[in-house]
Amino acid sequence: MNLRDGQTYVTSQHALNTVFAAFEIFFTRTSPPPPAHLSILVLILALYLALAYLTHATEGFYPYSFLDPKKGSGKLAGYILGILAAACVIFVIVWALIWIRRWLTETKLGMHGKFVKIRNTDVEEMMEVRRKHMK
Repeated sequence: MNLRDGQTYVTSQHALNTVFAAFEIFFTRTSPPPPAHLSILVLILALYLALAYLTHATEGFYPYSFLDPKKGSGKLAGYILGILAAACVIFVIVWALIWIRRWLTETKLGMHGKFVKIRNTDVEEMMEVRRKHMK
């Protein structure tokens, strides 16, 4: 595989992630992610960065050329902080898009879905089964 094929693979992989994410944002009934999930995303980014440097230490190459500190530590810090800032901005945008979609479809258009309505008798039956198993 030459460099161009590798770039195509990485680009395709990231593009598919974007398509799947857009589908989930606009066509599913998911709720906005809790703000605490942002800290998990930051942790994942930090672990991915650590893995990139581990890859360099064990395999001799950087998965992304901009991670090479020989190209300038200030530039490297800028890339890392820029990616962190972009992740935070994307999180807020996704949260807002999901909130707007739910407000539009559920509040304005009244499209609540079949699975939202539950009879009280169903809840009471579930609670009774739970109580029996807890004893």
